[in-house]
Amino acid sequence: MISLPNPPILKTMTTAAHSDLATKQERLVGEELLAFIRGNESMTKQQQCNGAGYIKTLKDGSIGCNYTDFYMALLEAKGIDPNRDAFADGAWYDKLSTQDKDLYDMIEERCEEFTKLSGEQCQEFMDELSDLGITTAEHFEDAFCHQASTRHDESHLGDFVEAWHDQMGTELPEYLVIDWQETWYRCYRYDINTIDFDGDTYFFYNHF
Repeated sequence: MISLPNPPILKTMTTAAHSDLATKQERLVGEELLAFIRGNESMTKQQQCNGAGYIKTLKDGSIGCNYTDFYMALLEAKGIDPNRDAFADGAWYDKLSTQDKDLYDMIEERCEEFTKLSGEQCQEFMDELSDLGITTAEHFEDAFCHQASTRHDESHLGDFVEAWHDQMGTELPEYLVIDWQETWYRCYRYDINTIDFDGDTYFFYNHF
């Protein structure tokens, strides 16, 4: 029998009220957006994106961050032509720090489809990784454990659990009928983080 670590204690992150926090109906732009970012530097990128009003409806009907529009608006607020300067071929990668270049190289090594994505898409994915505490190549190498096509019925979550047990060589009696998806909901979701991105779901260990 495989035992997993006890589920981590979930902490609720609270953000102090801010007069510039945007509603779903408005997006901060220009100097208002820059002032909001300067006034909330302690926020995560996810909180800044949400707070500035850059949100979108995800496939499951929930609300998520629209990082692409957020970064384009930031560039425009700074007087940079986003279509010409920031994400031109090679320009995005060249402007990364050494740590971020190493991280991207590791992502590309493990997930080859990233070679076909634009710089802004890659930056969006790296920002979502940062929200999980994955900020270096070593973090990604230790945390990344699976990738699967995202399905509306979330059956890919159960497929992950079954694949994990197959990889571990778990011996189970043939007569057992296992609901792998329910096993995810009851157990594995406490130890694994996921990112839904560009039609795929990426799975990462919480403890790395």
